[in-house]
Amino acid sequence: MEPNFDALQLIAELALGIVGFSAILIGLSRSSDGFSAPDNFRIQLLTYSAFGAMFGSILPFAIFSDQNLELAWLINCWIICIYSVIGLLVFPKKMLLLRKQGHKEIFPIKVYFFQTGILSTIFIISGLMITGHLTELTNIYIVCLVLFLLQSTVAFIRTMFVRVQ
Repeated sequence: MEPNFDALQLIAELALGIVGFSAILIGLSRSSDGFSAPDNFRIQLLTYSAFGAMFGSILPFAIFSDQNLELAWLINCWIICIYSVIGLLVFPKKMLLLRKQGHKEIFPIKVYFFQTGILSTIFIISGLMITGHLTELTNIYIVCLVLFLLQSTVAFIRTMFVRVQ
């Protein structure tokens, strides 16, 4: 049950690159008009997901020791679970609000279900790890982090190529 530290390091590096991209975007938006509400939402989602992947991949380096691997996994799974719940409480509401404000073309229902589905999947998987229903914790934990990266990547691509009119 020892984590794959090479995979975790790669995920942290990729997430750090995405966080760096969002920092550049935020720095460039310091003009008087700033970002539109949809762009602001996508950058928040991009940053949230990238930080989830980054800190989720750094935590095992700090938590794991040879004494108690089961407790370390439990702590990591709880952190990922709570982090995904926070995302589920914030982002689906914001996206629905933006759709109501007339941005349906930017946030089609397929994107809503895809992004909410990723957070829901992470929540369910981490919950199953906590309850002991999933046993390959190393691989499944990495899948959760890759899902955060996937969500961040989708937000990145949508921020770059789907513009507000």
